[in-house]
Amino acid sequence: MEVKLAFVGFGNVARAFARMLESRRGLLGSRHSIQFRTTAIATARHGSIIAPEIDLLKAVELAEDGQSLNELRSASECGDSLSVIERCDADVIFETSPLDPSQGEPAVTYVRRALERGINVVTANKGPVAFAYRELAELAKRRGVQFRFEGTVMDGAPVFNLAEFCLPGVTVTGFSGVLNSTTNLVLTRMEGGASFDEALAEARALGVTEADSGYDLDGWDAAVKTVALANVLMNADARPVNVERRGIRGVTAESLKAAAQSGEAVRLVSRAMTRNSVLRLSVSPERVPVSSQMGAARGTSNVLILDTDLMGDIAIFEADPGVDQTAYALLSDLLTIVKGPKGQ
Repeated sequence: MEVKLAFVGFGNVARAFARMLESRRGLLGSRHSIQFRTTAIATARHGSIIAPEIDLLKAVELAEDGQSLNELRSASECGDSLSVIERCDADVIFETSPLDPSQGEPAVTYVRRALERGINVVTANKGPVAFAYRELAELAKRRGVQFRFEGTVMDGAPVFNLAEFCLPGVTVTGFSGVLNSTTNLVLTRMEGGASFDEALAEARALGVTEADSGYDLDGWDAAVKTVALANVLMNADARPVNVERRGIRGVTAESLKAAAQSGEAVRLVSRAMTRNSVLRLSVSPERVPVSSQMGAARGTSNVLILDTDLMGDIAIFEADPGVDQTAYALLSDLLTIVKGPKGQ
């Protein structure tokens, strides 16, 4: 089976995914009977191109060298991202554009237009799921295509796939977790004696912070992930503004020391719970037992605990994720699309 691919956004995650695809080209063919070719790439800094077939690794090389993709002789220039979506000949579009945390744009528009064209969409962008999940999921169903987003929360850890494919008949009644790597790294380094500024500098050096680190520190990233989880796993129709949110700027070395003396750690905890039939979403620093799943999440590690009606609590732990884990989520979603709806 040949699958035609297009990229909207070609940053670190998309390029890591491109390398992953090429390194596994033989395995995808032998194990999954998939042959693929790339027909379009849209970027903000390196141009946007379409072609019958693009040399994907050469495109990665050009982008990482700061050059224009128009250097590829077989490709034609194609304006901007929306032009690529309108004109590309693709079966699947991988959308990884930067996120506007206040509106989820331009990703929501990109995903909507691709689905309207009858193109499957895989995104690692939290915006479409947090701001327009119900609309986009219904649109995908009407158009007979898939809208997949495993990489939006906890990188490549199987969060949404676990609920969809492994828990039939189970209802997720709530959840809690540590979902933001930047704040978790800052807090755990401060526990070890580093200053706030030193810990934040380490997070920046590792490349785990958002372009605006305030998006992490003030709890916005965790809030958007909390909404994404609630919308998909609990059939909510929430928005980030509905989250009771408090970041970590007020956490001091003294408060961390006091927690440690009581056998506790401070973590930025995301929660979803229903009280009197009302869904409450929150993000705030909490003291948790060091021996608990959330207390054990140190550095850039994340953990999510699902509360369910039939299986009790199910914990998903991700140890020190990197860009390759998010890239894997795109591959996982691609394979799900190829297999067909519901993995059939």
